[in-house]
Amino acid sequence: MAKHLFDVLVSSVKEINDMPGSWCDDDYCKLLMQLEMEDVGDISSTDLLDMTLMALQDLKPEDAADAILAYKLANNISAGARQNVVLDFLDDQRPWEEAADIKLHARIFAAAVLLQKAFPSHFSRPNMMRVILNVRATGTDACKLLVNPPKAAFVARMLADALSENSILERLFDEQLLSHSFPEAEGIIWHAEFSEQLPGENASAELTVYSSEHWLKAMESIESFQSNAYNDGEPEEET
Repeated sequence: MAKHLFDVLVSSVKEINDMPGSWCDDDYCKLLMQLEMEDVGDISSTDLLDMTLMALQDLKPEDAADAILAYKLANNISAGARQNVVLDFLDDQRPWEEAADIKLHARIFAAAVLLQKAFPSHFSRPNMMRVILNVRATGTDACKLLVNPPKAAFVARMLADALSENSILERLFDEQLLSHSFPEAEGIIWHAEFSEQLPGENASAELTVYSSEHWLKAMESIESFQSNAYNDGEPEEET
């Protein structure tokens, strides 16, 4: 039997309420322009979030939710489907875990975060999870995979190696996990990054993964595991 590629320790599994990079100054400016705010370019960076929240608060909560989703999801969802997400927000549901297209989940969560900041008495504070793994390569080939940014398919396969065959990830995506094409991984792994990288034949790195409870909650019971995670194959060039 071939030796596994990685030894992995689970150093932290934590519930959090926001994710790095969900919103930036450019996003706030574009959302304000969508809301027909004048002189957006004159607003200082330190005031952008407050001005965005004030502009949203001029709307009814359901209209603000629709406006945020219209910006975050753009043409990836119909107006009717967007209204269903608004209703889920109002009913205290978790559409960032339940929407049919999982590739929209991270953006729906980001919308929920901003919406709750604008209307804390109307909407519950959304939550997600952050998992930190200490990953050590067991050979040269494995070392080549510990590069930023890690591929979503690679990270999803690593998580799957920690979980039982009855896990949601394994049950829904068993074929993609074993293939060289895992397009749904982009919706499962919302954000991931390597840090504290140590080079060498047995290189190591800290891998931080952000996603919903739907995918990461099961990691709470895991302390360590071995993995043979790999990237998707490179697409063939057309001739």
